[in-house]
Amino acid sequence: MKICLINNLYKPYSRGGAEQVVEAIANGLQEVGYEIFIITTETKKQKNNLPSQAGKTKKQNSASTAQDREKIYYLRGFYYNLNKLPKFLRLFWHILDIFDIGNYWQVKSILKQERPEVVLTHNLKGISYLIPRAIKSLKIRHIHTLHDIQLLHPSGLMIYGQERKIDSWLAKIYAGFCLWLFSATNIVISPSKWLMQEHTKRGFFKDAKQIILLNPNPSFPPSFFTKKKELGGKIFHFFYVGQIEEHKGILFLIKVFNELINELNVNKFKLIIAGDGSKIEKARELARDNKVIKFIGKQETEVIMELMGKANCLIVPSLCYENSPTVIYEALSVGLPVIASRIGGVVELIHNFGGILFTPNNKSDLMKKIKWAVKNPLELEKISHGYQEKFSTFKLENYINKLLELFN
Repeated sequence: MKICLINNLYKPYSRGGAEQVVEAIANGLQEVGYEIFIITTETKKQKNNLPSQAGKTKKQNSASTAQDREKIYYLRGFYYNLNKLPKFLRLFWHILDIFDIGNYWQVKSILKQERPEVVLTHNLKGISYLIPRAIKSLKIRHIHTLHDIQLLHPSGLMIYGQERKIDSWLAKIYAGFCLWLFSATNIVISPSKWLMQEHTKRGFFKDAKQIILLNPNPSFPPSFFTKKKELGGKIFHFFYVGQIEEHKGILFLIKVFNELINELNVNKFKLIIAGDGSKIEKARELARDNKVIKFIGKQETEVIMELMGKANCLIVPSLCYENSPTVIYEALSVGLPVIASRIGGVVELIHNFGGILFTPNNKSDLMKKIKWAVKNPLELEKISHGYQEKFSTFKLENYINKLLELFN
């Protein structure tokens, strides 16, 4: 059987959790003998990247046999650099993107040539929202996976305290087009009940089979599952991993730590920040006089996992409604305790596997939880007991087996 996966970004342009999920699924399907190909977009040439010509395939250099077998079609696209556009221009881009007839015909041509039995779509913003209609016209089985609210609001974001924005009249017009374009989808997968409900209560996927299925558990070498080692003696290490953007709550988190240095012994705790983004300079400026905060930039997954194995607690301070953050999956897989915003699908993950929730954008609540963690490290450690055992049920192979059941 031949399977097509479509996502707006893919290596070497991967940026978030959705790309990691798509790559894991591609590798998992290959491992069990399926032939796969990927349709994605490329952007302007980046350092250390070798983008192919639009519509052509390119084999990535990799030590992995499965990855060496990948066939990837790169279409023209601007999504990777969208945040560089002024806000007033993004509106016009979103309109053009929904009805990108050029990419529609390219995708349809590729599907006709490759003739897959199933198409797995993920984030389609930046490719064309006409793609589901192309899949329908070719009578191919279509399974769509939700990762955020891109079909409900062009930004893909719902910010805490600003929830009404996604139901503005402009957003409703936008969502109405998306509802029609995706109406022929056969099966819809969501990692969280919250995200599925946000769509269904607005009329989406009435005729589709709806599946709640957690993203596949990241697969890491056995060395990542060994007993944690301390980063630095008796210092308590907090860890933030993610984009340096305001909606991710990182600026809020730095402000919290700026106040904590007046209430806790600065020799007892540190905050390590891993990631990059448009607000990196503002973040550094906010933390300029705070010696407990350390920026380490964007790191490879292997480095992140090694640091997680040595840290004491992960903080996920999101101000936007998250679906099922990959960073929490990674923390769960190595038994790292989590303190996270009580928002979106995060609540389901924490309730199911353990952790500590705080009210989003509530400085006093987060400070209370952080101070408790520093003063009660053994109690915090107990919260993470059983993380790995519970989360092992969501191994990639189990996810692939459940996915295969949907192919028939």
